[in-house]
Amino acid sequence: MDRYIGTLLDNRYEVLDVIGVGGMAIVYRTRDTVLNRFVAVKMLKEEFSQDNDFRRRFHAESQAVAMLSHPNIVSIYDVSHSEEADYIVMELVEGVTLKEYMERKGALSTAEVLHFVPQIASALEHAHSRGIIHRDIKPQNLIILRDGTLKVTDFGIARFVESKQETMAGDALGSVHYVSPEQARGSRVDSRSDIYSLGVVMYEMLTGRLPFEGDTPVAVVLQHINSVPLLPSEINPEIPVGLEEITMKAMNPDPEQRYATASDMLADLELCKNDPTLSFGYGISQEEYTEPGSGDTVMFKPVSSDGSTSVQHGENKKESNLSRREVKKRQAYRAHANADDDYDDFRPRARTPIFVYLITGILTASIFFGGAVFIISTIFGNEPSEMQAGLVAPELVGKSISDVLASTEYGDFNIVEEEGIYSDTVAEGIITEQEPKAGRTMQTSTIYVTVSLGAKTTELEDVKGLEERNATLRLEDAGFVVSPTYEVSDAVTEGYVIRMSPEAGTPLKSGEIVSIVVSLGPEEVMVEVPNLLGLNRDDVQRELEQYNLTLGEFIVRETDDETRDGQVYDQSIPAESEVLEKTVVDVYVYEYTPPIEPPEDVYPDEPDEPDMPEEGNSGITEPMGTYSLSVDLDPTSEISTVRIEAMGEVRYEANYLSSYGTVDITLTGSGSEIINIYVNDTFAGSDIAVYD
Repeated sequence: MDRYIGTLLDNRYEVLDVIGVGGMAIVYRTRDTVLNRFVAVKMLKEEFSQDNDFRRRFHAESQAVAMLSHPNIVSIYDVSHSEEADYIVMELVEGVTLKEYMERKGALSTAEVLHFVPQIASALEHAHSRGIIHRDIKPQNLIILRDGTLKVTDFGIARFVESKQETMAGDALGSVHYVSPEQARGSRVDSRSDIYSLGVVMYEMLTGRLPFEGDTPVAVVLQHINSVPLLPSEINPEIPVGLEEITMKAMNPDPEQRYATASDMLADLELCKNDPTLSFGYGISQEEYTEPGSGDTVMFKPVSSDGSTSVQHGENKKESNLSRREVKKRQAYRAHANADDDYDDFRPRARTPIFVYLITGILTASIFFGGAVFIISTIFGNEPSEMQAGLVAPELVGKSISDVLASTEYGDFNIVEEEGIYSDTVAEGIITEQEPKAGRTMQTSTIYVTVSLGAKTTELEDVKGLEERNATLRLEDAGFVVSPTYEVSDAVTEGYVIRMSPEAGTPLKSGEIVSIVVSLGPEEVMVEVPNLLGLNRDDVQRELEQYNLTLGEFIVRETDDETRDGQVYDQSIPAESEVLEKTVVDVYVYEYTPPIEPPEDVYPDEPDEPDMPEEGNSGITEPMGTYSLSVDLDPTSEISTVRIEAMGEVRYEANYLSSYGTVDITLTGSGSEIINIYVNDTFAGSDIAVYD
């Protein structure tokens, strides 16, 4: 059994059970006893806890994830670095990994791929914008929640792009089936390595199999570096062309031929989601592709700038601009022709000479253009026309819109400013796009430009007076990075925000740092408790105030010695003890109580004798006898009056000190009678007195 299960980490996190084991760490399901919620604790394995390199990587994860706040990235709540254990407290996500999901279903549908992959790309876009690369994107690190949300986890080998430290050969990390070629070689990696790994994940989602497999990890790594996989459509012909093109572009072994950013890939995924039949015209970026079942090898050269691909087929190796689909169609035709001699080899039909098309096009354009000019000049007379023959669109991207509008250089053009866009990289007022593009011949003088609105800003919320965790969550949800510091405060409760910088209401860009100062509570000052014994109670308050201590209760003890009245005989904290300022001290004092003089008619030891009948009285016909009984006195009063009646007549009445508790009374009479007992005029019961 794991030694941490059942323990309480830092007197807060109750370890319940193990939910995952990785190469460097163990993940536990725990309960936060302070906030009463379930969280995940990722703890560095014991065999690595003494290794500074592993501890550095483990701490780098907490530093990396703490900078991120995104719905598709697992959140981090707390970090602990101690001699006993190193662990991270994270959001507990209930779901299955993408790997488990694919093992159950096999190849995923197009709709599922277009649902999950944009979420991964969005998470990477956020991480890359913060300068963080994951370096271990794989289905095992992607968790699907019940509502279909996907979360990226395990930033255990992430690092900062700005880091000066180079990754040495032989230290390439990550799972070999999803590793990029440059990462496998131990070369320097950047955000495009994550894009390659995401491409491999897409390949597996679309086909139900990995692009490269081998008997050993080394064999798989070598394939990433030296080989090109089968096209996904060769495994699953139902895959849309556009989705396949996105996958293969992301998996291009040359980083320069991949998507430059996750944002670019996300944009293509959104286009493909809106139109599954869309083709981007990226061509085939593979160096070699072998048609299954065919002895011929089709050689594909890198895609040219215009999107065409140079193809060499068979031994002739002729170059043409055939698309991949056309190559596959021709290979299928050739395979069918080889199987039946009645079919001739495929021969493209003779092409019409290109100069015929050129001459025809030029004549048609001239007639159309001349007619248009004639009609416009006829209608508008000498009015200026937008038909500006020979105008070439100037380069406006990167220039200030105000400078362009004020410059006479662009006086021949009608500059139309369209709706602006926010940008974290382009300053406000700078042109980011234009239509038509620079260098193109224009049919009209109008150029539509898109101008940057600068970075989008959000007004900083006032979090002063909020509890630290609440304040941090609010600021992180607004897109800011929170930097807390702590200081002693007598005015603000411990754990609450004293002040913030910048001030509330300041417009800030997403990702900017907000500093908060959190109260540690009052400064702890130790003082010595004075000796209060023998002091009068009136002097105690003044004595404690001199030591900055607080007077608690006076605990009174009665005394019959009047000289001790108000005198301190004990204290709750011994003298000369070291305690915190403001500590409460209770004081024990004597209080003089004069003794109570009993009334004159109180004779507890000699009860009143009943009146005896006069001598010679013939009323007594029976011999006299006695009857004894015990009576409980009234504890609520100092004096108890006991009265006993029979037949409406008082047979006995006397006063006693209630401190006696119980008194024995003897009645004198003859025969028997019912008696009623009263204590302080309160009925205390009845009895039958039998005199003998």
